[in-house]
Amino acid sequence: MRYEQYLAKVRKSNQMKTVKKGRSRELNKYYKEIAKALPRKGKKTLLPHIKAGVEDYLAENPEATIDDVVSYAGTPEDISAEYYATQEGTKITKEIKSSRLIKSVVLAIVLSALVIYMGFMLYTLLKHVLYLI
Repeated sequence: MRYEQYLAKVRKSNQMKTVKKGRSRELNKYYKEIAKALPRKGKKTLLPHIKAGVEDYLAENPEATIDDVVSYAGTPEDISAEYYATQEGTKITKEIKSSRLIKSVVLAIVLSALVIYMGFMLYTLLKHVLYLI
């Protein structure tokens, strides 16, 4: 999504208002869009720096609009692209592998619980059937 498209999206959803010290809906929406575009580790490390930079910018420019903030910090897509460009390939690969591992472990636990539950239900059913015979 290009800068102009992002601004059109923000303008469409909310009327352009003056941004005030992180309490603005537009600014919070902007932070959420950045968080969506970044991986888990990027959210923890990069997002606080972006927020601090925006807060400093707003302190120097109290009448700045969301357009000015986006021009200063960049669109969420640009920020995400810069994050990935600065990361080493091995770090990105490691993040992807760890994410896959976590998903696989959770899936294995859920399937194991399901098999145990189904086994218990089958045991209970057979116990009642054999009791009736």
